Amino acid sequence: MRKMNRLAMCALAVAVSCTLASCASANQQAESNDTPTQQAAQGSTTPTTADATTLDGIIDIIESDFETTETDITTELDDVKAKAGGSYADYAENSDMLTNWLADTQAETEALISRTDENATKYYTLLAKQAPTMDWNEISDSMTAFYRAVYDDAFSDLYRSVYTDAYKGVYRTFYDSVMKDAYNTVSYKEASDAKSSVYRAISDAQSSLYRTISDAQSNTYRTYSDVHSEFYNDNYDLSKVLGD
Repeated sequence: MRKMNRLAMCALAVAVSCTLASCASANQQAESNDTPTQQAAQGSTTPTTADATTLDGIIDIIESDFETTETDITTELDDVKAKAGGSYADYAENSDMLTNWLADTQAETEALISRTDENATKYYTLLAKQAPTMDWNEISDSMTAFYRAVYDDAFSDLYRSVYTDAYKGVYRTFYDSVMKDAYNTVSYKEASDAKSSVYRAISDAQSSLYRTISDAQSNTYRTYSDVHSEFYNDNYDLSKVLGD
């Protein structure tokens, strides 16, 4: 049985490696198609903390936290576009709204990642307490459930809804439309300077967000892999992996 399990583990490792390679390729392609960025200030999404009573409950809270954060970010963007994205005059009067959205999006994403790390630790700690009474297939299924829900689905949805879709809307509204209107409203030099400034601000913020999400997803995988190995070796003391 143990030999069969080791063979199953090898198959899982190969599958995970292929998944990572595919994700890395997609992320690199996405980054190459977008423009580089710098880091913005901290935001204020309300924290969600897991009760840590059931494994499924912790996963549900992580998923809900991702969904709530994405909704907060996109809802705030809708307000920014409504008040500052209709014309260059609107933008000139409310340009701080776009600046604040870029900073808030970075900050809310960082806060989400911090909460996810905390809730992941609770998940693994709870599973470690239950693992001695479980067979290997049950342990492996619980680890796979976390991997698919958080590493695969939650991070992919965050990347798509915020990094890709939300920023696509920002570029179209402010860089393409509003700055095009600027050339009909103010002098060529002022319009040109404003367009360059907007481009740099959006580009820098988007690249910073990309690095934040990518690094967090990689860290999530590394911790998952380390915990998986500990459980496979019948070691349920995760202090070496998770810290004290």
